[in-house]
Amino acid sequence: MMQHKLTWVSLLFVGLMAASCNVERSDKYQALLAERDSLYTEAVAAKGGFDQALNTINEIENALESVRAQENIIMMDNQEGNTNKAVTEINAIQQTLQENRNKINNLEKQLAEQGATSKALQQTVSRLKKQLEEKDVFINNLKDELQQSQQQIAELNEQVTNLNENINELNTNIDVMTVQSAAQQATIESQDAMLNTVWICIGTQDVLVEKGVISKGGLFQPKEISKQGFDKSQFMQGNKRDLDMIPLNTKKPKIMTNHPESSYEITETEDGNKVLEIRDKDAFWSMSNYLVVSIK
Repeated sequence: MMQHKLTWVSLLFVGLMAASCNVERSDKYQALLAERDSLYTEAVAAKGGFDQALNTINEIENALESVRAQENIIMMDNQEGNTNKAVTEINAIQQTLQENRNKINNLEKQLAEQGATSKALQQTVSRLKKQLEEKDVFINNLKDELQQSQQQIAELNEQVTNLNENINELNTNIDVMTVQSAAQQATIESQDAMLNTVWICIGTQDVLVEKGVISKGGLFQPKEISKQGFDKSQFMQGNKRDLDMIPLNTKKPKIMTNHPESSYEITETEDGNKVLEIRDKDAFWSMSNYLVVSIK
């Protein structure tokens, strides 16, 4: 009886094995296998495309973060007057934005070709695309402002250059006028000195005659100022504005030149010598710039 059961089981196993081999060889089974393999391949491809999309999104977000940092640098450069450097940095940002716009466009095409329907992924792509557009507008406006600043700076530099040229011209004119003024002042001072210069000669009659300041006179002719002209080398020179008192160093002086009597006074010192005090300078020297005093 036991042997009969074993035989039956063996026959059943062989039958099942045969049936299994027949199923694997069937067209339906092979079609299911092909469909399974196709779905697996699509799943792998979809996963690869999704991973690539995430990598692209990360690259774009990193680029936007870098642009934000560069914006702060540009604003600082502009405040410090480094407009040329700021424009160079803006050009680099514009190139970065263009590269990432291209990445967005390629990503949208790739997702459309793969038939991706992830709402979150599509929203992320739309958000990044909008941020790129906003940055592009901001950077273009900033570039326009910098270019206007450069133009204003150039105009100011030109004005400064013109002002410097005007200042140099004025300085030249001032130098010329200073030289002319100095020459005129020297002339005025020279003329003033000449107008106010007086000549004084004090001596005995013999000395004055010997110097040719007064004539010898005669029996009936008094000694008087020589009419032949004076030799100024025989006189002391002075400035009439500074002469208030002239010591005569004699007890018996005689004024030989003509001077209004009301303009001066001869006084006596403690030792008995005489002093000529000029009371009215203009009047005293009005008739002659020469003072001749004969002493004994």
